[in-house]
Amino acid sequence: MMVAIHGKFLYRGEIIEAGIEIEGGIIKDIKKTIEGEKIDGLILPAAIDVHVHFRDFEESDKETIESGSLSALYGGNCLVVDQPNSKPFVDNFDDYERRMEIAKRKSYVEYRLNLGLTSKNSEKINEIIKEIEKKYRIPAIGEVFLQHSDPELQVPYEILDVVRRKTSNLLTIHAEDPSLIQESRPPEAEIEAVKKCLELGEFHFCHISTYDSAIMISDSNSTFEVTPHHLLLNSDEVDFGEFSRVNPPLRGKIETEMLFNVLQITDVLASDHAPHTLEDKKNGAPGFPGVETMYPLMVNLMRKGLIGIRTLTNLIAVNPAKIFGFEKFGGIEVGNYANFAVFNLKAVSKVKAERLHTKAEWTPFENFEAVFPERVYLKGKLALVEGEVQIDPGKGEVEEEVEEEVGGEAEGVEEG
Repeated sequence: MMVAIHGKFLYRGEIIEAGIEIEGGIIKDIKKTIEGEKIDGLILPAAIDVHVHFRDFEESDKETIESGSLSALYGGNCLVVDQPNSKPFVDNFDDYERRMEIAKRKSYVEYRLNLGLTSKNSEKINEIIKEIEKKYRIPAIGEVFLQHSDPELQVPYEILDVVRRKTSNLLTIHAEDPSLIQESRPPEAEIEAVKKCLELGEFHFCHISTYDSAIMISDSNSTFEVTPHHLLLNSDEVDFGEFSRVNPPLRGKIETEMLFNVLQITDVLASDHAPHTLEDKKNGAPGFPGVETMYPLMVNLMRKGLIGIRTLTNLIAVNPAKIFGFEKFGGIEVGNYANFAVFNLKAVSKVKAERLHTKAEWTPFENFEAVFPERVYLKGKLALVEGEVQIDPGKGEVEEEVEEEVGGEAEGVEEG
């Protein structure tokens, strides 16, 4: 079935007004003469959040795939990559499949799951990958913990290097050096871990929080992500008391400003959505929720001229699709999925925890200005409109599907 929408959208780095023809969930054509439903607002590619922790299993009181993916949908996301450090830890086929089966029934958006690496499973990692990939596509191995309070989850550099050499899968790294970690988890711990990893080879680095790390990685063939909380919050001006704890920690104001100023060389924006119960946070559990607020916060900064539209869409959609190999995801292009988030740039509101859909019940961005999407399309289907969900859980696909190519590579927007 062919459908079409017409409006203003980002196309190859420029804002144009044209029609988008959609067939089978894929963008078939883009022309100024295509008529369709008139969409008010700015149409941007839906986000890909490559770093979330949706808990579930034994921690369903903190978050579930259902509640986390609903929160993702409200934040303008079309796809999320869940991390394996749930309880139990996902480092084997059985737990991987069990989690994917939950996602098939419960996820509102496309769901992918990384495979965990430990010192224990490193010798048979290729066997595990081979078994899983008969049915599912693994986005990456990771997030790999170079330092962890649980010795079984801490992976030494030596093992990391061995695994890197024997697998073609992307490895994502939580870069904090065990010898420098201390209680305060200083910037030097991250910088040293990044340096040592880069000496080994190429990786994708999670939630980089320091300017020096960002510069080192940008000068290599590796890639890295930053989070909104490491860009917008700093330890000099923010104090949530026991709620302030996050790994890596918030840095000083100058470090945060320097990190923000190198967004042009950053590869990915990711939320590191890490929900905990209020009681757990009071007891010092590290992590901030953020999958629902990431895109809206950054769209507001774009509205203010603090981040360019091309930079934002590259960080939040185009680059994640390329780095993690998500075919037909990314920007608004012929042949890609019709995944859109529609923003009314005049509809600025303040972030309120009570309006969010995570189980976390709080946000570090309370009262920050944001622009939430008024509509979200998933593969051409209207999934969210004016705060009302139009789809049921279980509609978020989890498997890579083989589909026929639709359309061709557009050279530009045709007049007719």
